[in-house]
Amino acid sequence: MPILAIFFYHSTLLAFIVGIFILIGCGLFQQATGQVLPTLENIPAKEPLGLFLIARAFAAGCTALTGVEAISDGVLAFKPPEWKNARLTLTYLGGILGVMFLGISYLAHVYHVIPRENETLLSVFGKQIVGDGIFYYYLQIATLLILLLAANTSYADFPRLCYFLARDGFLPRQLSLLGDRLVYSNGITLLSLCAAILIVIFRGDTTAVIPLYAVGVFTSFTLSQSGMVIHWFKERGKGWQASAVMNGIGAVATTGVLAVIVATKFFLGAWVVVVTIPIVVSLFLAINRHYRYVAARLSIQGIEPISYPPRPKVKKVKHPAVVLVGQLHRGTFDALDYARLIADEVVAVHVDIGLTDRAKLQAAWQDLQSDIPLEILESPYRSVGEALTHFLTLFEEQRPGVFLTLIIPAFVTRNWWEGLLHNQTAFFLKAALLAKKSRVVTTVRYFL
Repeated sequence: MPILAIFFYHSTLLAFIVGIFILIGCGLFQQATGQVLPTLENIPAKEPLGLFLIARAFAAGCTALTGVEAISDGVLAFKPPEWKNARLTLTYLGGILGVMFLGISYLAHVYHVIPRENETLLSVFGKQIVGDGIFYYYLQIATLLILLLAANTSYADFPRLCYFLARDGFLPRQLSLLGDRLVYSNGITLLSLCAAILIVIFRGDTTAVIPLYAVGVFTSFTLSQSGMVIHWFKERGKGWQASAVMNGIGAVATTGVLAVIVATKFFLGAWVVVVTIPIVVSLFLAINRHYRYVAARLSIQGIEPISYPPRPKVKKVKHPAVVLVGQLHRGTFDALDYARLIADEVVAVHVDIGLTDRAKLQAAWQDLQSDIPLEILESPYRSVGEALTHFLTLFEEQRPGVFLTLIIPAFVTRNWWEGLLHNQTAFFLKAALLAKKSRVVTTVRYFL
């Protein structure tokens, strides 16, 4: 992250926290010195004070405290020891957030603030406590900037969450790849599209989207807390009882909040999440089943090492071939067999985008395809096309006057929509190499 962006982030956060604490301090000082003279409005109650109303207020308060889960999703982004630094940050965040929330709630009671449709609570406080001077506008600008940063939280954590799911095979594998800027670009693009769709559907009304957000957040909270309880009962490490009790209390609390939100906001938009979650989970399971099926079909387990005779060396190469190797699977073997038939010189190329276990790949290659040399190319910017194009250019320069065949193995899924779950490497490489007239690009298909 550029230094200027880091400075903007921290200065905005500090400006907002300082502004809120100054506002709370001024309000408490005015109360202590007897300067608070609230004007009470006679507002008729819509319903009597009861257990359900208290539960609704508790659920609304819990919704206001969400956001701390961003630290839990981003533990790996902290400096070592990651878990200690994340826990310390979470403690500081919880303490600051708790003081701010309790201070504002207490001042709302002292000043008898009534919510207004077109004005935020902080704006009302600012006018009543410090007037509409410079500090009032400072507070509004700081609030605006902190909300912009809060909106950026989803762009930091949603792509990382997609990475975890894609890594385990429950989302398309494209979401697990880092982009040129060392971020999960595909996850950011997906989030932007989803956000644009929600803006169109709800016409930019954030109030209408809050029930969707609240139900989704507290469903994940409940599942994670319950999962931790199961984890502690299975592991039974040192002090597991206290941890299990703490997570159990959290699971009960978030379950209660979730039930209240669903009951009160169901027809205001919460029904969308209630209906969507089972559909999304079913989609996750279907994606996982597909990946397991593909892995079983392409698996090379059980294939005995093959002793190929050394390829005879020719004095003048007339038809060289380069085989692009992503992973060693049955489709790769078919492409290599085809290259042996048509070419008098065959070279296999693998592009390492930072995810390859080189020693393991070389060992498997020597066991199964020892007659063809394997070149592993570095790709510091995680671009297969750029590294491969550079290699092919040098390869052709050393063999002038011949037609080079690039062979790309590709497997064909049973249905067209299943192809969306895989990187369309062959398609993009063909487009990148289209301008190179001296090359012949061949796709060897393996049908699943």
